[in-house]
Amino acid sequence: MNELVITTYAGREISAIYNDNKMTSVSVIDVRATYDIGNIYIGRIENIINNINAAFIKISDETTCYLDLTLEDSPIFVKRQSEKKICVGDEIVVQLVKEGIKTKAPVVSTAISLAGKYVSLVKRGNGCQVSKKITHKAVKEHLKEVLSKVASEEFCLIARTNALYASDEEIVNEAKILEARFKGILEHALHSVRYTLLYKELPGFLLKLRDTNTFLFDRIVTDIPLVHKEVSDYLKDFPTVSENGQFTKAEFVSEEGKINAVFRVEKYMDIASKRIIRLKSGASIIIDQCEALTAIDVNTSKAIAGKRATEKTFFEINCEAANEIAYQLKLRNISGMIVVDFINQTDADLKLKLLDVLKNEFKKDPIQTEVVDITKLGLVEITRKKVHKSVAEQFNDSRISQK
Repeated sequence: MNELVITTYAGREISAIYNDNKMTSVSVIDVRATYDIGNIYIGRIENIINNINAAFIKISDETTCYLDLTLEDSPIFVKRQSEKKICVGDEIVVQLVKEGIKTKAPVVSTAISLAGKYVSLVKRGNGCQVSKKITHKAVKEHLKEVLSKVASEEFCLIARTNALYASDEEIVNEAKILEARFKGILEHALHSVRYTLLYKELPGFLLKLRDTNTFLFDRIVTDIPLVHKEVSDYLKDFPTVSENGQFTKAEFVSEEGKINAVFRVEKYMDIASKRIIRLKSGASIIIDQCEALTAIDVNTSKAIAGKRATEKTFFEINCEAANEIAYQLKLRNISGMIVVDFINQTDADLKLKLLDVLKNEFKKDPIQTEVVDITKLGLVEITRKKVHKSVAEQFNDSRISQK
């Protein structure tokens, strides 16, 4: 049973995915947020830093964003100072692609992209592509052929993973909708002033419906009336069928506290915030989120009490810890550089097997996660793509904004 649960916790709205009654990921719904990833604006270039080939661009009087000029080959100008190059004072169409993290400014791009359930449109390049997660050659070729019917030299069309479960007609229709939306945004831009919000992305809980496997959710449960209406409306436009063959529906729970009791929300949120996690074997892992990286230490604790400390014992504890670490990274949405200090093993074969365990666990993570290497000191280096803030950062930001 796979479920999307949207409720309130500690005075904030959260959305959480449950697999077989276990919370596997959670995010804070910041109802006060003005700047969401995916939003498209008319921005004004305030400063250009030539030695790093970057610019700082405002999308409002208060918000300045970072723009990497090495990636910007064909920006859409609304107002420009020179026909030869980007200048201070130019107004261009940009999309917010990364949140501001601590002291770092939000990141914007001129490679505008629009995502549907089955297709993505990207204003960079042209032709048709297929999600890397679709590996069957014949299927890839068929999807490219389908998209070629609506291809254009103005943008690139990409078949998303969910296209596997859609009809050719659904794919073509959605591509046409995205194309019309893209042209509408450009038309709107030409008649708008700087800082105009040209396109607002879906709220986070609807993005989970759009971006995850079309069969992922057997049901969606909420005790927030407005959320129930928005989800119900979305499912009318984009009906999904779960693995059991039933149409996914939004269920409203009116009884106060029932969702917390049934889904043990407080328990899992407590797990997502603990520094020390106890494992069934008696061992433990310690998670320290720092600004530069996240350090994770694996300790035997009580796991070897009364037992002979052998390579096999250490390997079993490390494997148990590896499974829990993969789960915690996903649950807490920890990203960036992660360094894990497993229990020291001298057997080279067992070290490689441990890395294989980690890699297999990370394959289940929808966010790109890579095991880099084992250092000379025996530390395992992991990188996880930064898409959104971690749960800890989201809650801290929510607390700050409420003060």
